[in-house]
Amino acid sequence: VAWLKVDTQTILAIASHVITKNHRIGVSHGDHRSNSWSLHIREIRASDRGWYMCQINTDPMKSQNGFIDVV
Repeated sequence: VAWLKVDTQTILAIASHVITKNHRIGVSHGDHRSNSWSLHIREIRASDRGWYMCQINTDPMKSQNGFIDVV
C-alpha cells in the first residue's frame, strides 16, 4: 500500500513506513482480517488541500482517490 499526494506526485508512505519528512503525516493499519489502511494528517493546514491516492501494488494496480478540502 502506498499513499501519495496527487498534485505534487509526492509519495507520503509505503506500507507502515512514512516516506515524507512531514512530521504531521502518519498511517495506520487495521487488523489483518479487515485489511484497512488509513492516512492521518495532524494539524491540518490550507496547503494540505487536494487529492490523495491510495495505491495497492497488485496486477493490475488498484487505487482509490480522495479529496481533502480545508475550510
